[in-house]
Amino acid sequence: MNKALFQELYAGHSRKVFAYLLGRTTNKDTAADLLQDTFLRVWNRIDTAGHIHEDERLHWIFSIASNLVKDYYRKSATRKKADERIRAERAETAGDLSQWLAGKERFSELEAAINELPEELRCILLMKVIGGMNSFQIGDSLNVPAGTVRYRIAQARRLLADKLHILPAEERVERRKPNG
Repeated sequence: MNKALFQELYAGHSRKVFAYLLGRTTNKDTAADLLQDTFLRVWNRIDTAGHIHEDERLHWIFSIASNLVKDYYRKSATRKKADERIRAERAETAGDLSQWLAGKERFSELEAAINELPEELRCILLMKVIGGMNSFQIGDSLNVPAGTVRYRIAQARRLLADKLHILPAEERVERRKPNG
């Protein structure tokens, strides 16, 4: 039973948890490591999972993942230092653009723009896009109302569109005018 329950939990929730972790860390390798650690803890506490109501299990897994992210940043000097290191790595990678194909270059721009979003917007957007979660699931996992989640997703998309110059100039300017 334990093995079957674990497989069910992993198959049903690993993608959502990975999206959350990627949103919190901006690093695929770190997110993958934290995902592995999360489900290792789930495995070690599989008996506990069996006693948790099925509707509450995702929330339980997210609390484990959230604690691991906090531990990760405590071990790192500071969040700012981690962000600077990531940006420095990206700058080194992007040094010779002649080696990149146009598609990879555009993807890299998008990835960088996503990583520059404020953490709460980045996290929610990645939980939606990569994790395949809806606003109610995200809201439940983060203890935020679903309407707020939808607003933040729209806000993140607008910021990305503006940063990547996807919107026509008139729309960018109009959105920045003060109300009045």
